[in-house]
Amino acid sequence: MLIRRRTPMQYGDGAQQHLAQDGFSASVRGAQEKHAERMPAPASSVQPAAFVGRRVLDIADNADGTATVVRCMDPLAEDIDIQFEAGVRTITAIAPKAFEGCTALRRVILPETLRLIGEMSFTGCTGLEGVVIPGSVQKVGTLAFAKCTGLRRVRLEPGVQSLGPSCFSKCIRLTRVDIPASVQAFGGGVFFGCPKALTLCGGAGTMAEKYAKFNAVAYDTQSFKEDAQLVLAEETDGTLTVLAPRDTQCTVIEIPSELCGRRIARIAPKAFFASSTLEALIIGSGVMEIGENAFFGCRRLALLSLSRGLERIGEGAFAGCDSLTQVTMPLGTGSVGRMAFFGCSALSFVKMPPTTKVEDMAFDGCSAQLRVFGGVNAGRMASNTGLV
Repeated sequence: MLIRRRTPMQYGDGAQQHLAQDGFSASVRGAQEKHAERMPAPASSVQPAAFVGRRVLDIADNADGTATVVRCMDPLAEDIDIQFEAGVRTITAIAPKAFEGCTALRRVILPETLRLIGEMSFTGCTGLEGVVIPGSVQKVGTLAFAKCTGLRRVRLEPGVQSLGPSCFSKCIRLTRVDIPASVQAFGGGVFFGCPKALTLCGGAGTMAEKYAKFNAVAYDTQSFKEDAQLVLAEETDGTLTVLAPRDTQCTVIEIPSELCGRRIARIAPKAFFASSTLEALIIGSGVMEIGENAFFGCRRLALLSLSRGLERIGEGAFAGCDSLTQVTMPLGTGSVGRMAFFGCSALSFVKMPPTTKVEDMAFDGCSAQLRVFGGVNAGRMASNTGLV
């Protein structure tokens, strides 16, 4: 569970920890700034010509229409979003040693289409502090993150299947790894040379728990009850509901698919009601429902990322979020509740599946330039809204 704040802190400070440096979530508040940074500098810029339009990654096309990251061409790169660098190409693999020894690398965002992380691909990336491995990955290769001495936390999303031998060996600061039930294979020495404080987190009765017990590594199935960032409730079906943030001054929130082996399925009504600091929200694929007025009046919320698995956006869920400019709803989104985006005065672009049911006044009070793609009954909105 990730929350990014303005004031720099270090891991281990509980609710006070600062994850702006941890490499977990995309740079959300700086999304537009990041785009600008990647663009060629204007003629009047004082930026050295050598940095204009430079290539960060060497990417090779595969025979099946996908692509592989071959190597990092900028050893001084600190922040790399692989999919952003790849453009429209579908990245499915990172080649062996692709980022080996990139000591400046603090954060890397792995694409959701990635299937293979090659051998020694990030070995010796001493500046890397955290990483999220998407559920599309079938295997993390041998020594893939070995000797990443700054690495503190790793999250494997549901779907990851195999951890190769020594893939996190000698990560001397690694203290937490979230491992889903989907991981069925552990190579030899996966966590060799890691500190005694290392804790693996996951569900009860999983292969990860058996591995931890056999190798005398601490295993946690219960810490969701006292999570440092979010207040969570366990439902009778074993899923979790987000009730509220523990830190009322958070600026970026990322809700993962699961925590300690339990799926985070819902965001409760009024969970983040009128947050005065929230600027960006990333919701994982576990969340099926966003409750009524959950983010009502979050006036600084400018970036919203929704994942497949979402079924309903509740009544007034994002009403009054007047910094929000665009929303893309994933396939499977069943309905958008009454007044869900009411009064989002800057909202000018909405895309949703053609089968999504849109209730009355869902987009009333939005920008006069609003264009809505898809949706059933989307015409029942303010007359100044454009429908495509």
